[in-house]
Amino acid sequence: MSAGSGVEAGGMREASGEKPTDAVSSTGTEAGIPASEAPADFAGQPNLSDYLVGNYRWFHAHPELSYGEVRTTARIRALLEANGIETLDSGLRTGLVAIVRGEASESGDGRDGRRGRDRHPVIAIRGDIDALPLAEDTGLPYASRTAGVMHACGHDVNLSVALGAAILLQRRRTSLNGDVKVVFQPAEEVRADAQHPTGAVAVLRTGVLDDVEVFLGTHDTDALDVGTIGISPDGVSGSVDKFRIDVTGRGTHAAHPDKGVNPVVVLSSIVGALQSIPSQSVDPTHPRVLTVTHIEAGETWNVIPSDGFVEGTVRTADVEDRSLIEATLRRVSTCIAEAFGASADVAWTASSPSVVNDPQWVPVAREAASAEGLAVAPSPATLGGEDFSYYLQDGRPGLFAHVGVTSRDFPAHVVHSPRFAPDPAAILPGARFLARMAEEVLMRLR
Repeated sequence: MSAGSGVEAGGMREASGEKPTDAVSSTGTEAGIPASEAPADFAGQPNLSDYLVGNYRWFHAHPELSYGEVRTTARIRALLEANGIETLDSGLRTGLVAIVRGEASESGDGRDGRRGRDRHPVIAIRGDIDALPLAEDTGLPYASRTAGVMHACGHDVNLSVALGAAILLQRRRTSLNGDVKVVFQPAEEVRADAQHPTGAVAVLRTGVLDDVEVFLGTHDTDALDVGTIGISPDGVSGSVDKFRIDVTGRGTHAAHPDKGVNPVVVLSSIVGALQSIPSQSVDPTHPRVLTVTHIEAGETWNVIPSDGFVEGTVRTADVEDRSLIEATLRRVSTCIAEAFGASADVAWTASSPSVVNDPQWVPVAREAASAEGLAVAPSPATLGGEDFSYYLQDGRPGLFAHVGVTSRDFPAHVVHSPRFAPDPAAILPGARFLARMAEEVLMRLR
């Protein structure tokens, strides 16, 4: 991913042609949205791109953190209702699930008495909606109005793509061979724990997606240009694991190290040894990384402490590599500590697994993108985490594609950067791709 030149407010113009004003919607007052903003429904609008971009700018200007996406959810609900799209009762506090009910496969006996030849499959498309705790530095005229919070991962793009796809599918529902559930998912960025699971897990736990046969999702990427869709087989994200190694030695005076066991020395040896795990224990052709990010021991310069810890993250694309690295890390840490006369306690916290695209749907996705006149490229290589992977567990198939958002006027800045600024002109191509992909999947499932 290349870093572009500085982004100036005056130098940014959307390719769709809208003026650089802060356009927002006239509905959704329950979310505290002022009147005289962009139109709420697409009916009568000159084109869908302007409509989606106008609403995108509101989402970008009003970012909300994980599980706090209250105004965002209210805004999405109002836009869906204005476009005649039904919202399901999921019980979610933030985020929501809508449905576009296809009519093409209904039999003469009605939906509850359909014949075998009129199978009515259900699939889902997903866009995440939360932002990051980051101060925006883009200079955009519609930059974040919330101090210290920013859509630095482009989830405002993702939800806008899903919204656009929902509108397109709703207008084509009479030819739609099944139902499409549209997931506007909260909390993809959350630091998950037992009380606050990642958003995908929270949505799945509601049971509202239990009948879904195939899951489809997209994410923006600064590595591809506007009008390009990234599609790859197999793994397209990394599994995310956290480790912490607590070492207990024996404290003493710094002038008499022989009277104790220095945990700093032990930790240093462990850190050095950990670096050999991904390079020496894992197939060198497999993507993987082990990164130490935090080491801590002691409080002053002349005392050897009794304990200390080191922590970091492991990212892998292969399930077996994930297990191998965990087992090796535990063994190496314990053995090194024992060799010094200390002890090590290893905590391994597994988070989202790798997103693995189902090979059945990869060629279908490529065909769908091409049919919409879009370029197709491999998804960018990354070991970043993505909780869309939870939808694909337990044998549930699906596909995750990347929507290019870079252009001359919106040069590349890596996601999670305060200068990340995607080109809104990417939204409509992404929506067209996602809607076409949903149609193709339903046709094949029927």
